[in-house]
Amino acid sequence: MDKLKLVLILCLVPGILCFPAFALQTTNSINVTVTVQGAFNLTVNTDSFDFARMAPGQKGEMNRSEGVAVAASSGSGNPWYLKVSTTRPLTSGSNTIPNENFTWYGSSEGSGEWRGLNEKNMADQSAAAYVSSVDEADRSTRVTNKFKFRLHVPEDTKPGYYTTTVMFTMTE
Repeated sequence: MDKLKLVLILCLVPGILCFPAFALQTTNSINVTVTVQGAFNLTVNTDSFDFARMAPGQKGEMNRSEGVAVAASSGSGNPWYLKVSTTRPLTSGSNTIPNENFTWYGSSEGSGEWRGLNEKNMADQSAAAYVSSVDEADRSTRVTNKFKFRLHVPEDTKPGYYTTTVMFTMTE
């Protein structure tokens, strides 16, 4: 709603001749809003690892003794969870190593529920690896989960250079 005001301007400075004056003034207003997002962060300490050379029938573990450290935090107040998955099985041309043969396990420094004490295979990509505690959901404290990976190359695997992408997904 517009408001009209009549403002009387007076000069109160001694020695200066001032005349009364009238001015019209109008105002209007708008509402201002902002949504402040919580801190939602996920980092991984490496962009790759290599099982090196393996023969058919061989079992191996990643060559990084510290594993892959995945740090997550959220300050939104909402519970969150972390999943690990692959984009596809390990593949070399038309040959694959099934995800049942590619496994993960590890440890967590968080107070939430870590589901990686026992080895899990990449074929089960629906289960969360970590579920935050109520306390972790309400502050921006970083929770580090350390993942280790193992691979069993089946006896009938054809020679080749096999690759896949491991994804870590944090969801509220």
